[in-house]
Amino acid sequence: MSGEAMKGLVRSFRYAFNGMAYALATQRNMRVHFLAAFVVIFLCTVISINVLQITTVLFSIALVITLEMVNTAIEHVVDMVTSEFHPLAKVAKDVAAAAVLIAAANAVAVAYLVFYDKLNPIHWRTLRTLLQPPFIGVVLIGVLCLMVAVSGYAVHLRLRGKDVHTSG
Repeated sequence: MSGEAMKGLVRSFRYAFNGMAYALATQRNMRVHFLAAFVVIFLCTVISINVLQITTVLFSIALVITLEMVNTAIEHVVDMVTSEFHPLAKVAKDVAAAAVLIAAANAVAVAYLVFYDKLNPIHWRTLRTLLQPPFIGVVLIGVLCLMVAVSGYAVHLRLRGKDVHTSG
């Protein structure tokens, strides 16, 4: 990969990171989803669940957060196009919000199915099993660290009141 191509790739990752941070800094529901995801991923690191269950939980979390960002993008585009009430603008916003609602309901159902029998009695993971192959704990801890980093950046943006432009 050439130097210019590498710079373009890094730039595109920076735009994506800015977009995620913008959504987290400006959207209350995104912060709620992030907090719930953080709690659930933390539970995954300390409770003995299998790889398929962890994969299902992570996919559910990713789906909710992704759709919340798509919802935010749709709302911003609609607001950019018209400041007046239009029935089609309402439909676009309502359908995008409904997609997030369906994904969130699915995530709650997945969490219930994965955790309901694990929390009573509690089956805690030991540090030794957490670090054994396939290194599930390491992956989950990495996801938690990424969430903390994005959250910190979002708080930084919010405190500065900076409007983040996500595309270049």
